[in-house]
Amino acid sequence: MKKVVVAIVALVILIAIGVYVVVSNLDSLVKAAIEQYGSEVTQTAVRVNRVKIDLKQGSGAIYGLTVANPAGFEARQAFSLGETSLKLDLKSLNKQVIVIDAVTVRAPKVSYEMNAAREGSLNKLYDNISKSLPKDSRKADTKAGGPKMIVRSLVLEGGAIDARLVPVDKKNYNVKLPDIRMSNLGAPNGATGGELAKEILARITRTARDEVKKQLIDQKLGGAIAAERKKLEG
Repeated sequence: MKKVVVAIVALVILIAIGVYVVVSNLDSLVKAAIEQYGSEVTQTAVRVNRVKIDLKQGSGAIYGLTVANPAGFEARQAFSLGETSLKLDLKSLNKQVIVIDAVTVRAPKVSYEMNAAREGSLNKLYDNISKSLPKDSRKADTKAGGPKMIVRSLVLEGGAIDARLVPVDKKNYNVKLPDIRMSNLGAPNGATGGELAKEILARITRTARDEVKKQLIDQKLGGAIAAERKKLEG
């Protein structure tokens, strides 16, 4: 009987040590997961400066997240996010679908580049994500983003676009990115991280494209583009 008690106590101690190691290293584990799965889904390098998770408060923050541009583009990064804060629904952590109440991305920088082959950097990144996802969402695995999630509110605020249109003039321009607000992403049944990334990137791409057209092409580069069009027609 004493041996059984000793064995149980030893097992409890080992479990406690394991839990402590996981919790004490949670920030680094989350950082590693973002970089690994993010890189797999986007097929480019995803890097994070640091992560801070507070399970008691159900909150977290991700600092210095960057997503590299696909091959064939001059800009190093497609995205650079200064700070991303999130609020979790703690009751959902032990359920099949994790609910994130709010995600706020502050001062994001988006690179919108068109190369000499008239390929868009964000469009290429979107294609990479699409190819990484399984055809059937029911067969999603860790490569597609892991567990199912619902994001109640997503806000990108105070952002900017670094635009470069190589076929037009090969210059760099800075364009304001309007605030983007999205709600109930993945609802009602949840979506993987890869699926959410695809939906969010599609919205950012449309917004960036529209703003580049309105603020840059229509207002500043209309003459140069008209001349380029004449050359193509000729």
